[in-house]
Amino acid sequence: MWHNDSVKIGYLRVSTEEQDTARQEDGLAALCDELHVERLSAVAKKRPVFDSVVAKLGEGGSLIVWDLDRAFRSPVDIPTCVADLNARGVKFQIVTLGIDTATEAGERVATMMAAVAQFERRIISRRTKEGMAARMRRGGHLGRALARRQSA
Repeated sequence: MWHNDSVKIGYLRVSTEEQDTARQEDGLAALCDELHVERLSAVAKKRPVFDSVVAKLGEGGSLIVWDLDRAFRSPVDIPTCVADLNARGVKFQIVTLGIDTATEAGERVATMMAAVAQFERRIISRRTKEGMAARMRRGGHLGRALARRQSA
């Protein structure tokens, strides 16, 4: 547990080692006492950095993320995690949405936004699959090798 119970911890996540955290860092640096970065997919079963940060936060502390989708894998995770944080007196903030789950309204809005984020992920996934299928029907190839051949 952090010794300063009013500590503000920023959690940043990117899906791959190649992705840049600069956008999140720029947004959170002035708001947080510490930043903790995790580099793995949102659908990963275990998130050691997230789990460690959440476990160490005590009453009066804050978990702060830049975007909703940086912290949660699915809408099911949000109410459970937020309820756990609230029960321990830990505040949760989503900067880009202006949400603070220490309030009832903030908790409700975070849950609704998670449902919208899940819908958006499903739409993107569907579009990606449709695009891949269309490319294959036309005799195209998928993957990085195609991108390298085209740029050469």
